[in-house]
Amino acid sequence: MAVGVTMADVTTLFLVGDRFAPFATLPSVRTVSQFVADVRGGVHQPGEHLVLAEGQGLTAFQWDRVRFELERAGLAESTRIVESDRGPLCGQAETHKHREHNVLIAGLERLGDTRYRAALRLHGDQELLLDHQASHVQGMVVLEAARQMFLAVGERFYADGAHYAYTLGSMESSFQAFLYPLDTEITCEVLTADVSDPEQLDFDVRIDFEQAGLPVASVRMRCSAFRSAVLAHKEHRGAERATRYLLRRLPQLAAAE
Repeated sequence: MAVGVTMADVTTLFLVGDRFAPFATLPSVRTVSQFVADVRGGVHQPGEHLVLAEGQGLTAFQWDRVRFELERAGLAESTRIVESDRGPLCGQAETHKHREHNVLIAGLERLGDTRYRAALRLHGDQELLLDHQASHVQGMVVLEAARQMFLAVGERFYADGAHYAYTLGSMESSFQAFLYPLDTEITCEVLTADVSDPEQLDFDVRIDFEQAGLPVASVRMRCSAFRSAVLAHKEHRGAERATRYLLRRLPQLAAAE
């Protein structure tokens, strides 16, 4: 902030991706497209002091667009951009996602023997956001983020380089507040980890979401990690059983028609 400029002289806005337009009805929140339209329409004048804070759904390409518009309007020198430091995204091998925009976990780190922390990262084209959007982030995104958080913890800190496939035994969730497209902290507590058999690792974990200092959601999962060949064998046997059962029923179904 420039010398002599007080907070009363500064306009602070959260910028979010266009996918989160329903959230950008608050006066302190704008989508990228809304902000660009404001700049082009003269809402912000040269010399005005702006602080632009990053919400969810922005990419480096979109920040470049914002900077270009600020420069062209003569606002660059009096604008401070605060990009979120979520840390590096977890990779494909850790989240088991093939498309970068579907990865929800960033900045994963170990806090202690059984406790881990990461940041939620939402891309505007994340698969669960494409067909439904409200002013808050839907609960299914939270559940998917919890699943990816466990996968990333398991792959990075327990798999020891071996190839495992992961299955859910149970998932229990509770929601305390709405989640908005802003910075969110995710913590994972490994309550129990049975790693005595390298062919099958069993876990009981609790994953908590916190935003703006408040608890948002908690997810309890009991999960297993099987050596890939072991799970492939189990899946093949299950597929054969299901197919045999349904094939036996086909003549009955055809006769009933």
